[in-house]
Amino acid sequence: MSENKKYSFEESYKKQIKINDPVDPVHYDFEIEPFDYIHDNQMSFAEGNIVKYITRWRYKDGLQDLYKAKKYIEMLIKKEEQKNGTP
Repeated sequence: MSENKKYSFEESYKKQIKINDPVDPVHYDFEIEPFDYIHDNQMSFAEGNIVKYITRWRYKDGLQDLYKAKKYIEMLIKKEEQKNGTP
């Protein structure tokens, strides 16, 4: 874990699982873990999913992840428009 991180999802999760567990969530090597960024910035569910899908799209599901991010962006826009009374 880098010294500037307060919390690491990876380290916390590894403490709870066996070393050879196939469910290990470590797939990527990002300088900033998406979970840490989402958590530290107190993002909503939709915002967090946008960050997650945008961060991993090149490494996991490609266009499918971009479409997922787009869907969450569209949902967030719709909620903001409803909140602000715009169409």
